[in-house]
Amino acid sequence: MAERDEVARARALFHSSYCRRMSRVYLAGPPYAEEYRRRADALVRELGWEPVDPMRRDFRAQTEGHEAEIVDGDLAEIDSCDAVLAAFASPDEGTAMEAWYAHSLGKRVVAYTGGTPPHPWTVYVSDAVHADLERAVRALARR
Repeated sequence: MAERDEVARARALFHSSYCRRMSRVYLAGPPYAEEYRRRADALVRELGWEPVDPMRRDFRAQTEGHEAEIVDGDLAEIDSCDAVLAAFASPDEGTAMEAWYAHSLGKRVVAYTGGTPPHPWTVYVSDAVHADLERAVRALARR
């Protein structure tokens, strides 16, 4: 019986250590924030998380007629993520909506402001607000 318990514990340890899904973070931000996306992608990977960049479905300058496809895709990707990193260095309706949606689901939202004073709504929907991108990414892992 003790041997069987030991085997069960070993299987559980293997499963939790090797079969666990990598945490995913949605990179919310304005469409033309390429530098933010590049840096955030690298920093999130260093954290051991998988970045999910909605801009890989690039609809810039061709959004008309694709609104439902864009929004439905963004919502599905947020649903599939564990947290949202939201760039609020400049105003963007899409970023605000993505952060609000994640917040309404109870997902962790971390705002990166780049030094821009945060709007009250940004503070309200965010679990943490940081001017520095590196600190914002580190805050993703804190609960």
